[in-house]
Parts: sequence; C-alpha cells; structure tokens
Amino acid sequence: VQTCALPICLTNLGNGEYRYDYSVYNNGSLGAGVPIQLFDILFNPNLYQAVTIVTPDPPNSQWSETILNSVGSVPLFYDVFGMDGGIPVGNTAGGFALQFAWLGQGSPGSQPFQIYDPGTFALLQSGYSASNSVPEPSTFVMIGILLAYGARRISRKRA
Repeated sequence: VQTCALPICLTNLGNGEYRYDYSVYNNGSLGAGVPIQLFDILFNPNLYQAVTIVTPDPPNSQWSETILNSVGSVPLFYDVFGMDGGIPVGNTAGGFALQFAWLGQGSPGSQPFQIYDPGTFALLQSGYSASNSVPEPSTFVMIGILLAYGARRISRKRA
C-alpha cells in the first residue's frame, strides 16, 4: 500500500515496516537565491526504530546522507548535506528514502524538519513535512461548498 503527497511518499512494507520517500522543494522562503543545502528530518525514537537509508539506484553522489542516533533529549535524525550547492530556488530534489519499523498506532505521519545554513549551522527554518494522508471525502465536500459559496458571493457583487 502506498500513499503519496509531496514531499512524502509512504509505502507499507508489511509487518510494521515502512518506507518514506522524500522530495524537497525550495519555495524561496529562505530568501532570494538561497539554496537548501543542509536539512534534517527528526524521528521520535519512541515511534521509529531501525531507521536506515535506502540508497537510490544509481546512488545520488550530490548528497551526503547520515542517520544520527538519539542521544539524551536529542531525537534520532536524518541529516542531508548538498555537496554541489544544494537545491536552488524553484527546484525540487528527490531520491531521499528511509526504511524503518513503526512502533506507533495507525500509520506514520508528518515529521519535524530543520533547514540550516551550511557555513554557520544557524537554523534557517523549521516545520513539519507534508502530510502523507489522503483527505477524507468530507474534506473534499467542505472545500467544494466553500468554493461554491465564494463564487456565489463574487457573482452577486458583479451583478
């Protein structure tokens, strides 16, 4: 079973094993012309176990990928460094994949991420990866109602 939504694609491998495939898009929120060159994705060690990097075929030689294990209050994290300048504004990079054992209830979801300046290690941005769940049908109905209501208001104002 596979559920996809950028930037995460989640594959259920069975027996509590899953795989995340990530795509990272630089929307320019770091500043004009600022590439994404160093980012981390954090994993709660109480929910994720045996996190390993899945190497794409062919391997991506432009990126250095490392799993750093949890120490004290610091969670386990997936550290990625772009050796060729990173991801320019308006571009997407893919080929980042991890396999893990899920210890939580239901399916794994979004994870915290952090983007750093590769020279100073200053935190530039943090947030959560895009949800990998497909919205319930009721969500689509609600969106449709809101769009219809908005269109009706606009047409009344023009009349």
